[in-house]
Amino acid sequence: MVRSNILKFSLFYDVNKGIFANEPVQEIDFNRLVEIYNSELVQDITKKIKEADEPTKKILKKQLPFITPFGTFNPTRQNINLTSFNSILLCLDIDGLKENEVQLVKFILTSHYATLLCAVSPRGRGIKAFVMLNDYVPQTTCYNTLKLNKHHIAETLGLSQFVNKIDESQFKPTQPWFISYDPELYINRECGNLVINLIPYQQPIAISEPVNFNLINIAEQSSYKEPIDYRLNKYFETATNSLIKFFACCSEGNRHSSIIKVQSIASWLHYAPQLESEIKSKLYNACCLMYGNEKQAIENNVHKSFERAWNTAPIKQNITIEGILDDPKYRNMSINQAINSKGL
Repeated sequence: MVRSNILKFSLFYDVNKGIFANEPVQEIDFNRLVEIYNSELVQDITKKIKEADEPTKKILKKQLPFITPFGTFNPTRQNINLTSFNSILLCLDIDGLKENEVQLVKFILTSHYATLLCAVSPRGRGIKAFVMLNDYVPQTTCYNTLKLNKHHIAETLGLSQFVNKIDESQFKPTQPWFISYDPELYINRECGNLVINLIPYQQPIAISEPVNFNLINIAEQSSYKEPIDYRLNKYFETATNSLIKFFACCSEGNRHSSIIKVQSIASWLHYAPQLESEIKSKLYNACCLMYGNEKQAIENNVHKSFERAWNTAPIKQNITIEGILDDPKYRNMSINQAINSKGL
């Protein structure tokens, strides 16, 4: 069981500056935060926001107080060094949801044993939630650690279908957390701690020299009985090499978070399971080469992130591949005609 009274936040409130307010008005605890959620001021402003048009909503939102949920700042939040840090608190902002999705996400989170707080966001299009962790988030790498583990967190909470709606900006310690009224505000001071092992983030090792990425060649090196087989291999070759080239140009700060992109290929391999071993090997090597070599990649937990991404890739439909399999024109071609055909 978690003790919510150990949490401390900086409270900000400036109707003129809104999100740009940097000087906290006071330090508050969790009990005080709940009182503010239910205050008449917040109720009144939230009601006005819901009734206003879009331009007015943005103006009215500036009148809401906000906190920095990861901890406290003094004298301003311009300095990334917090005076206190809530190291086992996960702050989730799931935005851009449809009305029915808002209720579904809230149901999932309020049903979870590790959710401390759950509320509808100010404009009613998202959910904000506090989840308590059993693992510590390092203060110095808070944003990068949670960004790296975002898919793992979503899966553990049962939110995989909404992972792309999770706002990564909320993982920044300086990011505002606006307080708005929710008549069905969920609070569970008896919540447990989410059982999860976070992959630690490590600063990427700089690559001193350009790296040569090996592209895959699964079309020309194979023999075929059917033109469709060639076309299918060519499609996977093109898609895989595009991703390898992306990794080759990936900026230092985006290397680790980009590993999840291998799921786009893995999710289609049910169409061609015979290609999985070679494609997986090439993509893993490309991920390693972003860090210089496999040894440096392992030091940065690339192998764990890659295996998790690959093994949890959902099975997806691919309209292009199904079009290849169903296209009658390839059934009447010879192999040479298929290879020389435009569009292959």
